[in-house]
Amino acid sequence: MREISSLKAELPNLSFTDYCRHLKYFEENPDHLRLTPLRIAVLRSYTVETIEPILKLRLYIDGYKPEFRFGNYNMYAQEVLETSGELYTFRPDIVLFLVRVEELLPELNRSFGEKTFSDWEKIIENAVRQITSLLEVLERNLSSQIIVQNMSPMGRPYWGIHDGQHPEGETSLINRFNSLLARELKDRRSVFLWDFDGLMKRLGLETAYDPKMWYLAKNPFRQSAYIKIIDDLYRYIASIIGNQKKCIVLDLDNTLWGGIAGEDGLDGIALGFQYPGNCYRDFQEGLLRLHNRGILLAVNSKNNEGDALEIIDKHPYMVLRRKHFSAMRINWNDKVSNMKDLREELNIGLESMVFIDDNPAECEMVRRHIPECEVVCLPEKVYLIPDVIHALNGVENIRVTEEDRKKGEMYRAQAERKEFEKSFTNIVEYLASLEMCVEIEPARDFTVPRISQLTQKTNQMNLTTRRYTEGEIRSFMKDPDAFVFSVSSTDRFGDNGIIGVMILKKKDDECIVDSFLLSCRVIGRNIEQAMLAFAGDFARNTGAKTLVGEYIPTAKNHPAADMFKRFHFKGAGDGSFEADLESYTLEFPPYIRTQIGELAEKS
Repeated sequence: MREISSLKAELPNLSFTDYCRHLKYFEENPDHLRLTPLRIAVLRSYTVETIEPILKLRLYIDGYKPEFRFGNYNMYAQEVLETSGELYTFRPDIVLFLVRVEELLPELNRSFGEKTFSDWEKIIENAVRQITSLLEVLERNLSSQIIVQNMSPMGRPYWGIHDGQHPEGETSLINRFNSLLARELKDRRSVFLWDFDGLMKRLGLETAYDPKMWYLAKNPFRQSAYIKIIDDLYRYIASIIGNQKKCIVLDLDNTLWGGIAGEDGLDGIALGFQYPGNCYRDFQEGLLRLHNRGILLAVNSKNNEGDALEIIDKHPYMVLRRKHFSAMRINWNDKVSNMKDLREELNIGLESMVFIDDNPAECEMVRRHIPECEVVCLPEKVYLIPDVIHALNGVENIRVTEEDRKKGEMYRAQAERKEFEKSFTNIVEYLASLEMCVEIEPARDFTVPRISQLTQKTNQMNLTTRRYTEGEIRSFMKDPDAFVFSVSSTDRFGDNGIIGVMILKKKDDECIVDSFLLSCRVIGRNIEQAMLAFAGDFARNTGAKTLVGEYIPTAKNHPAADMFKRFHFKGAGDGSFEADLESYTLEFPPYIRTQIGELAEKS
C-alpha cells in the first residue's frame, strides 16, 4: 500500500518509459494484489495503442485488473454492426469510441472550399446521425458505459487565418458538429461525451502532434501527449467506475490564505484581489465549485481555533465560510490523528479523502502513516496553487445527481443529528425522536444514475459490494426475474435523498438478495430492518418460499457482517443465509414510517 501511495504521488512526473517500467511489476505480481477485473474495448479510427500502458498502470494503482481489446484500425462501424462478433463476446465494462474528424470526414480539410457551407452542414448532420446510430446499437446489445470522443481538427483550417473571422469557416463547422453530437447524447444514460476538442485546445497542436509517427504508423500523437490525454480521459473513467473521492481536507495557513492566522491576524493575511491574495481566493473558488458538485470540505489545521475562525467568519474576501465545511479540526494535535478523527466524524473511508497542505513535512507524515489517503503538497510558487484543483484525482462526476448537489448540506444536518443524539440515553427514544420516513420504490429512469453511483461508492454497509454500471442497472430493470429498488429517507433535520439500494433476483422458489447497501450517512438508524422487512414481504408476494442473503467480506464492509444473523436468518454456509418465508416474518421498525412506492409490472 505504501509503495502504491508513493507511486500515485509520482504520477505527474512519470515519462512514458516510467509507465512501462512500473507496469511490468503489476503484470508480474497480480496475485499479490486484490484487484477488480475491468474490461475495456477501444473502437478507433486511428492508432491509439500507446494509451494502453498508461491507462493500465493508472487502473492497477486504483485496484483494477484491466483487460483491453483494441478494434481494428478504422473498422469501428463494422465491429459495432456485427453484433455476434468479438466486441460483443468480449462483454466490455467500458467502451472507448475514439474517432477523429480526419477519418470520419476525410474530405473536409482537403476540399472544404469546393462545397457550400450549407452542403457541409448537411454532411455533418448526416455524420452525427451515423455516430448516434452506432451508439444506439452498442446500447441495445451491451451493458457497457460508453465514452465518445468529440471532434478536434489536427490540421490548420482550410482558409488559414481567415477561417476564424468567418462564421461559415471550417472551425465553425466542427464546433457545429460537436454541438449537435452533444445535443444527441445529452439524454443517453450510458453514453458520455469526452471533450477531446477542449483538451487539444489546452495542449496545443504543436505540443500534441507527432508528424513522423502519423506518416509512419497513423499514430497522430507524441508519447508525452498520450500521458496528458489519459490524464484527461481518466477523469471520465474514474467517475464511471466509482473511483472517486468524497472529501478534501485542507490546511489553513498558506493554503486557504497567505500567512499565519496567529501571527498576521485578520488584517495581515494575504487574501483578496491583489497578488498573492488573489491566488488563494481563486483556489477557494475552485474548492467551492467542487463543494457544489458534492465533494465534502473539511479542515485539518494546527492553529488557535479562535484566530482561524475569525478569518473564516469575518474576512471580507473569504469565499469559503464555516457553512461550507462538513467538519473541522483546528488544534495543535498531529495531523494524522486529526485525519482519523475526521474520518470517524464523517463516517467515510480514509481512502476517499484527499489531504492538502503547504508543508512538505506534514504531507510526508500523513502519506507515511495513512498511505491509503491521497496527499497533495501545494507548490511553492503561489501562482500555481489555483491549478492544483484541476489536477486532483477522483473529484469529477460524469453525472452530478441531486444528492451530490445537496451533500454538504446533508452532512451539516448529520452533525446536528449527532449533537441532538447526545441529549438521549436510550437509542430507541433517539431514533423515534428523529421522525424518520423511509420510501422504498422500484428504480426509475431518473434514479438509475444515483443507484449505480451508490453501488460503485458504498463500501461499509454493503453486503456483497457488487459494482454495477448504469447500463447493468437498466438491464436488471428489463429482466423479468430481477428487481431494483431505491431507498430514500427524510427526518426532522432534512432530506437525505436516495441512501440505499436493493437488487433482488427470483430463481425458482428462491428470492436472492443480490445487492443490499446503505450510505454511511445513515448507518446506525436501523433502516436496514425496514429494507429487509420489505424484501421479505416482496419475495413472499412473488411466490418465493425462501429469502436468500449473502455476505461477501471485504476490507471495508465489516459493519454489514452480522446483519442477517441479527435478523435471525439461518446460516447456509459459504457466507449464505436463508429465511423460510412460510414461517419467518420481520416487522418494520415502529419508529420508522415506511412508504412503499408503486410496484410496476414488468413487460
